[in-house]
Amino acid sequence: MIEQGMIKKNHSKGYSKQERSIGTTKERCLTVDLTKIAKEFSSIEKTKQSFAQLIRNQLPNLDFSEYITFYSYRIKEMSLVKPVKPTSIKGLRIAAVDGSLVTKKFQGIDLIFLKSIVVKYFFTSQHSAEIKYYPDVSGYNNYSIQTNYFNINENGIDLTGSLEQTFMEINQLNSMLKNNEEYIDLIILDGSILVTPINLLFSKNYEISKRYDRVLREYRNLYKKCQERGITLVGSIKDTRTAALTNTLTQTIQMLISEKKILQEFLKINYREIIKYFSDYDLFSRVLNVGERSCVFRCNTDIDKIRHTNIKKNIPNYFPVDFFAFYLKNVPYDNPLRIEFFMDESHDIKDISKKADLIASIIYPLSNLNKNYGLPVCQIEAHQRSVFKSDEINLIFNSLKTLLHKYGISFFEKRRNRRPF
Repeated sequence: MIEQGMIKKNHSKGYSKQERSIGTTKERCLTVDLTKIAKEFSSIEKTKQSFAQLIRNQLPNLDFSEYITFYSYRIKEMSLVKPVKPTSIKGLRIAAVDGSLVTKKFQGIDLIFLKSIVVKYFFTSQHSAEIKYYPDVSGYNNYSIQTNYFNINENGIDLTGSLEQTFMEINQLNSMLKNNEEYIDLIILDGSILVTPINLLFSKNYEISKRYDRVLREYRNLYKKCQERGITLVGSIKDTRTAALTNTLTQTIQMLISEKKILQEFLKINYREIIKYFSDYDLFSRVLNVGERSCVFRCNTDIDKIRHTNIKKNIPNYFPVDFFAFYLKNVPYDNPLRIEFFMDESHDIKDISKKADLIASIIYPLSNLNKNYGLPVCQIEAHQRSVFKSDEINLIFNSLKTLLHKYGISFFEKRRNRRPF
């Protein structure tokens, strides 16, 4: 149990206060400062673990049924934690896509190297599958090179590369669904099912805004194709620092405390301060047991904000759907997976829970093969095949250098990359 006042003042704001001027000796850093940090971190970890156990103990009293029908309330299930019943994946056809990019910036030219592959698994049994690839049957040979000759800032180049990679991945899925008549049960995106940040639609850089709009249209086409063909589309997110569900839980505890005296245990330990330490991953890696998932919650609030303005009236036309997420604890020694999915706007609240149960029952056996690393096997292979190897980049780059030499041109690298010391 967490004792009242357990949070000490020296880390109540999440950082240590300096009692002296900034800067000290290496010896002091290695002895005094690191010792202090280790003690602080240890204290916070104990507080976190005790708080997670308190939530676990109070699960029967954390009943959200009174609020879940309100659109503005994010949580859409009555209880915080639900068990997962794994299903047989024999006979399922599952596709996953991933891509990678490498950006090289020079005086007068920026180069963006892109690579993306779709992996298709047909499970002939629970633990074996026939594997195909798209668009290249070998599963490796699918590249793109983008260039920029204009003088724009580095952030603009990075955004351009990221948007081009996303477009390439989603476009390949749309192309596969258009040109391939074989049935697909489930598609796994590596990352969020909804591209963010949505504010790029209003970027002052016209090219960025135009590219982002093109990406959104490609997503809209994918959602439409999945709806028409009965395909379940999910986003599997490896790492994130969001605290959307944790923050909603905090607000809910505050509302429930006045109704249930047993929940006043949270007041005794100053839960509002403790909760600030947590991301969703951090909290639910402690609260969830293996084979459990969190409640479903809405995750498209950024779009909602724009929908309710007169700035971009066609946003609802891009996304006539609602987006949801949950956390799945599938292996003992890794963080839970964040799984995102979408529903038609005309959905019933019971359908949200049913779809989450279905998705979790499939993702669980796909991703619990390694107790230390809980990603779906299809997603892992898509990543391994799409990631750039150093020899690939060197081959492409050196080939371009050779061609440019014929014109008497060479790349002029930045000073940081050509220091003589």
